Amino acid sequence: MTTSVLLHDPFRGVRALAAFLELPDDVYHGDPAYVPQAREDVMAALQRREHLRTQRAWVATVDDVPVARLVARRSPSLCDAAGRPLGLLGFFEAREEPEGHEAARLLFTEAVAWLQENGAGRIVGPMETDTWHRHRLNVGPFDDPPFLLEPYNPAYYPQIWEASGFEVLEDWLSKQVDPTAVVAHLQPRAAAAREMGYRVQALDLRRLGEELRRVYRLSREIFADNFLYTEIPEEDFLALYGGTRALLDPDLVLFAVSPQGEDAGFLFAYPDRFRAVAAMRGRHGLLAKLRYHRLRDDTEAVDFKTLGVLPGHRRAGVAALLMHEGHLRAQGKGYRAANHCLFRAGNPSGEMDGGAGRILRRYRMYAWPSTPE
Repeated sequence: MTTSVLLHDPFRGVRALAAFLELPDDVYHGDPAYVPQAREDVMAALQRREHLRTQRAWVATVDDVPVARLVARRSPSLCDAAGRPLGLLGFFEAREEPEGHEAARLLFTEAVAWLQENGAGRIVGPMETDTWHRHRLNVGPFDDPPFLLEPYNPAYYPQIWEASGFEVLEDWLSKQVDPTAVVAHLQPRAAAAREMGYRVQALDLRRLGEELRRVYRLSREIFADNFLYTEIPEEDFLALYGGTRALLDPDLVLFAVSPQGEDAGFLFAYPDRFRAVAAMRGRHGLLAKLRYHRLRDDTEAVDFKTLGVLPGHRRAGVAALLMHEGHLRAQGKGYRAANHCLFRAGNPSGEMDGGAGRILRRYRMYAWPSTPE
């Protein structure tokens, strides 16, 4: 390449910050599958208090045109096997032209060096801060439209990460299946759980705050041992999910209650309102909300996003009970498809379709190769 790549710190100049924020508009220009993130949300994510002293951001330009960006962070809560804080690489974007690829490789080199100099151990990405927030790369296939809250990026991003020297850390999958097939497959196990005294209770939208706290309490125990899991304060959890009221159908967010009347698990599913959210174009104003409501019910699929069962109830068929009931309700509402979203490769939840589903998409996280001690 004959033109020099220049690196800028978006926290040290108005023009650099504008270039950092505007780059996605160029990368995804004309892409109907892209849902822009509101800039105020990007700024809030960049200014998270736990990262202010342990992060470094870059935007790369060629001839004053932004071509790539990246943020490196030393995790305050996640550690590698040696007890060192994980290094996180997030907010990644790069143009498709050769200048974008070269700039991305330069950014990765700078970020890895900075993290190693500042005490980070293993370096992973894409991950902005933790698994509650943006992480994972979508590696396709891209034949079907995205579903709501799915990671999305250009198809060439995996090539950039792998050409830059990163190794595969972990894979996730999403499947699509006919709800009728899942209902039939899970019927025997769901019936057995009901005979044991387990029952299903739908979310009460009138008590949304209290119900979300219920999900939070369950999540802390259910997912404590999950890959890259870190606990977040209750107020952060409520901030993440408190604005989901307009997305939810309370009949599809379910709690499993034990024979003793205690919560045993939950299912978080919702109508796939991707087209309605995409119509908002990353805005929060009145016109954006009107566009959302115009398309709100224009969907034929339900997204089964999170399924969790407390350890003491995992052999009682509670997961099957929740998924059976969720798909039965989806079927009753006329939905023709169910998306089983973002489950870790090899996780038993991926078999809830009874083999009737097709792989919709794959996702990946990468790690920088470990250096022998």
